[in-house]
Amino acid sequence: MKNIIFDLGQVLINWNPDRVYDAYFKDKHKTRQFYEETGIFLLNKEMDKGLSFDEGLTFLSSKFPHYEEPIHLWKNKWTEMIGGEIEGSVEILKQLSHLNYPLYAITNWSAETFPYVHGKYEFFQYFRDIVISGKENVIKPDPLIYELLLRRNELEPADCIFIDDVDENVEGAKKVGMDAVKFEGPEKLLADLKLRDVL
Repeated sequence: MKNIIFDLGQVLINWNPDRVYDAYFKDKHKTRQFYEETGIFLLNKEMDKGLSFDEGLTFLSSKFPHYEEPIHLWKNKWTEMIGGEIEGSVEILKQLSHLNYPLYAITNWSAETFPYVHGKYEFFQYFRDIVISGKENVIKPDPLIYELLLRRNELEPADCIFIDDVDENVEGAKKVGMDAVKFEGPEKLLADLKLRDVL
């Protein structure tokens, strides 16, 4: 029986900073300009790797003082960036659990904000283990993060199917020997799992 490994953000949980910044700037063009000028998504990767929000956002504010207020919204309004669970994906996760598939997760997520979602959604109960980048100080697609899950749970990569919405993360899983599926919506995921005789 295959081990099924899920990404979380944009696969099981909606996360979109536009919810906060479109409301703040009241102009999608200004939101895009803010992202591009500050490079805040690159900073977010560092926070997913373990950098504290306060340290990262304070540093970015010093570089772009005219954006100090919106930069700090990344922490102060973070919970508003979460749009809830992706219901179709969660239904697939439940089906897999009911069929007794061993379920795991690897997520690029800050250790500071992960507790906000972990305590909120029931589907976390289905996972045997979750590797959180912010706790381990390594992010996908670094092979170390996949190997950590494999080693910690005594899994063989050939016995695993990894699901992620980001191409480079899918390729990263393949490089360590896993089968890997690009998530493009619950219907496509269902079809991909059926092709593999999982569902």
